[in-house]
Amino acid sequence: MQAPLKKTRGATRAGTLGLTAVLAVAFGVTGASSASGTPPGDNGRISFMRTDHTGHWQIWTSNPDLTTQHKITDGEYDNGWAAWSPDGTRLAFGSARRTPEANGDLKEIFTMAPDGSDVQQVTDLGFYAGQPTWSPDGQWIAFTTDGGNYPATQGIYLIHPDGTGLRQVIALPAGPRSVWLDAPRFSPDGTQLAYTFFEGGKPTPAPWSWKGETSSLWTVGLDGRNARQVVAPGQKVGDADWSPDGRYLVFEQMGNDPGKITSVLRVPATGGGIAALTHDTGYRGGRSQNSSFQASFDPVYSPDGTKILYPHDEYSPTFGCTSLQVMNADGSGQHWLNAQCGVEHQVDWGTAPMQ
Repeated sequence: MQAPLKKTRGATRAGTLGLTAVLAVAFGVTGASSASGTPPGDNGRISFMRTDHTGHWQIWTSNPDLTTQHKITDGEYDNGWAAWSPDGTRLAFGSARRTPEANGDLKEIFTMAPDGSDVQQVTDLGFYAGQPTWSPDGQWIAFTTDGGNYPATQGIYLIHPDGTGLRQVIALPAGPRSVWLDAPRFSPDGTQLAYTFFEGGKPTPAPWSWKGETSSLWTVGLDGRNARQVVAPGQKVGDADWSPDGRYLVFEQMGNDPGKITSVLRVPATGGGIAALTHDTGYRGGRSQNSSFQASFDPVYSPDGTKILYPHDEYSPTFGCTSLQVMNADGSGQHWLNAQCGVEHQVDWGTAPMQ
């Protein structure tokens, strides 16, 4: 499998971060600076990714208002895409620690305690594995992988947290346009997985990444049966998350042109009735004084289902910030968590007690 595919699937927001930097320079702004299924429960701590001083992704945790932050991974390799276990006692994450020379191209899945201790390796595949998510009973971790023989073995897989029971749920459909199955998320009742199916496309010069690519949102039973399209390819689906009551899926809509980068949408889990929750402008105005850039992505529900948390980009000639925003489940009340602009990505909201 070619590395650019992994970059856009397993590390979707890395491209956005690069775009953010480009736009910050264009506007003269400085300094202001996956996702996992949300199980029902009490609102607890969140996890997210930031790059460290060496440029490697690392994992942090904090309260939902970004207070009491802790950096819980380190090293000369990428760690990220963390997902809370349903009881808040573990985090599953992807890491290149076994193959630091390859970094983003060869990851394995690990788990750790919320303070970063007791790191346990889950997969030992020797090829790319990423975007982990927990089943509601904590007995399984779903993830995406190239399977070592792309495209024949690419797909969504399950494994127990102790590394046993590896099995494939669904394989990448055969066909010249099939590219990647990504971002599995367990339904709250544990009977289904939601995932994104990428088709077609080709790389284009930065920062717009891919041209002609389409993606759709699907659900499938854990036995690989009853795969069903929930959102058609025209919506260009990215990461998605189930509402804790199982009624809705919230997802990022990706754009391939300057005027529409990413926004957050919601759809009933049975399909139809798509509603835009954010109304981001994308990039407008070139280098004029009226230039602006807005994008929202990687949404996740709060465990109690009342809020949606998401990273947000907002840049203009006088302001620049990439950080976390929160809104009510119906899209109202959108606001920054606080005044910090820490360039947080791939947020997840768990049930671990606040500090």
